[in-house]
Amino acid sequence: MWRTILLIGIGGFVGANLRYWLGGWIAARFGVLFPIETMCINIAGSFLLGLFMTLALHYTWSPEWRQVIAIGFIGSFTTYSTYEYESLRLLQEGLWLKAMLNLFGSLVLGLIAVALGVALGRWLIGGAEP
Repeated sequence: MWRTILLIGIGGFVGANLRYWLGGWIAARFGVLFPIETMCINIAGSFLLGLFMTLALHYTWSPEWRQVIAIGFIGSFTTYSTYEYESLRLLQEGLWLKAMLNLFGSLVLGLIAVALGVALGRWLIGGAEP
């Protein structure tokens, strides 16, 4: 159990730091008038989780490694609470269009991204179900 907790913590450390670096990189290139970095990270995380879980279930990777990647790395990489906070902030500032774009854009594009991740995972394993 302690080994799993430690490995999840390491995965979380890597995912959180990648989120920090990538979020800063995106914000520096596109600005911060709209929380595009959070949306991009959530969409990428959705894609990665769909792909990873499809492959992990097909190849029956150990539950410990599934937890390290899915809970530790991807869980700390994605930014759901930040997404909600930024959406609320946009609403409080009266920026309804940006708030709705953030809320529904992340929701719909995240769902599409997870479906694409699953599709890629299935394609990589020859079309088999997980």
